[in-house]
Amino acid sequence: MKKVKLELFSTLFDQHTIPDFYSSISYFKNQKIFNDTTNHYNEQKSSKNLYSLRLVPGYMNFNLKNEELLNIKKIPQINWGYAIFLDSTSGIEDFINSQFKTKFRTNIKRSINRLETCFEITYRMYHGDIDRETYIQLMESLRIMLINRFSEKNVVNNNLPKWKELCANTFSLIAQKKASLFVIYNGDRPIAISLNYHLDKILFSSISSYDLDYSKFGISHVEIYRQLEWCFLNNYLVFEMGVGSLDYKRRWSNHIYNYEHHVYYNKSFLSNCYAFFEISRVKLKEYLKSKQIPEYISKGKAAINFEKKVHQDVLHNFEIESTIDISLLKNSEKINFQNDKYHYLRRPIYDFLYSTLDHVSKIQVFEIIKDTTYIISGKSANQKVTFYKNTK
Repeated sequence: MKKVKLELFSTLFDQHTIPDFYSSISYFKNQKIFNDTTNHYNEQKSSKNLYSLRLVPGYMNFNLKNEELLNIKKIPQINWGYAIFLDSTSGIEDFINSQFKTKFRTNIKRSINRLETCFEITYRMYHGDIDRETYIQLMESLRIMLINRFSEKNVVNNNLPKWKELCANTFSLIAQKKASLFVIYNGDRPIAISLNYHLDKILFSSISSYDLDYSKFGISHVEIYRQLEWCFLNNYLVFEMGVGSLDYKRRWSNHIYNYEHHVYYNKSFLSNCYAFFEISRVKLKEYLKSKQIPEYISKGKAAINFEKKVHQDVLHNFEIESTIDISLLKNSEKINFQNDKYHYLRRPIYDFLYSTLDHVSKIQVFEIIKDTTYIISGKSANQKVTFYKNTK
């Protein structure tokens, strides 16, 4: 007997494959996805295998081609999934008004308005139409965003070790409209990117990140808002955010679900014995997860080995002083803060823009003490930024 192990979630979304022993999948008010592998299905061979499928989404129902051949054992996993179920007859504003309280709605609108007021913001969904050069540049930008974001949190990102393979496979999927890249641009600079997979009327936001310099603007919320807008316009039913409990996922989800581990096996004595050991293994693994043991191991690995930030600044820590002596400007030098050599200035500058609502083109930056002290000057406010050397 052969054991076939699958992570069903990635098999469905990343690989666009439905296991051949399923006839169809149903989700969201009995919306069905039919399996088109009938011609390749070998019932006799399939019945001799034991199938161990983890990360089975709890809101999906899976219909076997022959229910009499296989037994099934469903084991709840200590993994939560996050999704947004959409009413295709309404729009983004209806959804926001029904889903959120006034305070959060106000915060979302504030983030969008301030981002679009302070910068030249455009949005682009690459779904079926992207040239290779643009694709390569965007994937590299996304990789750098992931490295910087996860190194700041001192957490390992599981996608980075397989990035070359991911890049090699995704270009053709975008051309086939099985994947997409959603990008928020400031001018021609991408500041947030989401790599998505498409399955029927489900959009799965698989890998997303943003430029940390724009953190003040709530980029994660802006990205989801604009992608949901696209989903409504294109009659999608589910915006899937996958496994992993993050604050923005919990806030946006209106359907939080448990994953399951499914074990399929035939009804012979030998198969039942084999299945008993596999089911016991899965239950033990889930028990250890309930005690957070794998999480402790992962944190230990992250502390030992993680990707360093792409811009590992010597000048890392800074202090802000809002009330300054304007006479300091007399002996200062105006600098072009858009130059990449001043990249470490972007976060305090963009934080300043968020609070003043100035446009980035209207502010000036002066260097008071070389490499350490600067003055940001806007229409109605000035701010002194002092950097300190990172001694780590």
